[in-house]
Amino acid sequence: MITCHNLSRRFKDVKDDYFESLKNISENEKVTNGYYVQQAEKQLTDISGRQYVLLVRSGSHAISLSLLAYGIKPGDEVIIPNYSCPATLSSVCVINAVPRFCEVNKYGSLDTELLEACVTNRTRAILATGLYGDVHNHSEVKSICDKHGLTYINDAAQSQFALYNGVNSLSLGDTVTISFAENKPIPTLGTFGAVLTDDEQVYNQVRVLRKNGKPSRYSTYECAGYSSHPEEDKAAQIVAAMKHFNKWQKRRADIVKVYDEQFSKHGVNIRPRPEYSEWNTHKYAIMVDDKFKMYKKLLADGVESEQHYVDNFAKLPWTPDTNKEFPRTDNFIKQSLSIPLNAHMTDSEVDEVVEKVCTNDIH
Repeated sequence: MITCHNLSRRFKDVKDDYFESLKNISENEKVTNGYYVQQAEKQLTDISGRQYVLLVRSGSHAISLSLLAYGIKPGDEVIIPNYSCPATLSSVCVINAVPRFCEVNKYGSLDTELLEACVTNRTRAILATGLYGDVHNHSEVKSICDKHGLTYINDAAQSQFALYNGVNSLSLGDTVTISFAENKPIPTLGTFGAVLTDDEQVYNQVRVLRKNGKPSRYSTYECAGYSSHPEEDKAAQIVAAMKHFNKWQKRRADIVKVYDEQFSKHGVNIRPRPEYSEWNTHKYAIMVDDKFKMYKKLLADGVESEQHYVDNFAKLPWTPDTNKEFPRTDNFIKQSLSIPLNAHMTDSEVDEVVEKVCTNDIH
């Protein structure tokens, strides 16, 4: 089976550093917010150019904590893309804010031409998510946030290290949230997250919120918070992965060149990429008539794929009622299928994926 992530192969790259870190963590007698957390936060600060970085337990926590740090309250509206990772929706709802849904464009990100119409007198923030490894249209989002005095959260869980007109996506927005997982540019075993900001007040508030409302054990209990103080072993995985980041990204880019060339030659539709974004190769999505059928066909032929994503947020029974239709959301739900794209695929596996996709493409 050709798998999407090749965790066992990737682990061989990082295992020596990771095992050494576990030994050091044990000897340091500190399992949260210690040496490796400080190292990972420092590396992310250097790469992003942000003044402050705080690791948290997940990308979902990063979003919720950021919104709370900006004073988003129950009943406040947060504009989000109607089509996205479930965390985009859930992270807003769990703090009792109200999601306001904006349709996506042909690239799978917020359709900024429709953003203005989504703003109401209750809107307090825009959570702009860059899906598939591309940045959303930053300048348009910023313009609307500036016009209406809205907080701009850049959810770069998937677009981290992509470039917007040559600018690092991690430098965009009032605050950036990212995540780490087996399929991210900086992979970990399990999920982890981070908040990146230049705002000292937001930094201090997130620092309190991520530790149950207490910045330290003996300090004053300031508010209710999350159990999201960062673990040393996950931070150590980030540090270990960063050593291989450039090599892994280069290999993924090489695979993309093969996919693009061969799929273009055989008439396979791929998700379009915007000119303003330099893609980080996070997900390679092909657009088929029925991704659920295509998934089964490829699986039967020994190729694992992923059916991102399957929910029209506006049509869920527990989200705010709306009479709007979201045709692009429905198209992505039906058509967008992610195929294997990881740095540990062999050339023969890449060729086999091409062959199986071209053979089974149901256009």
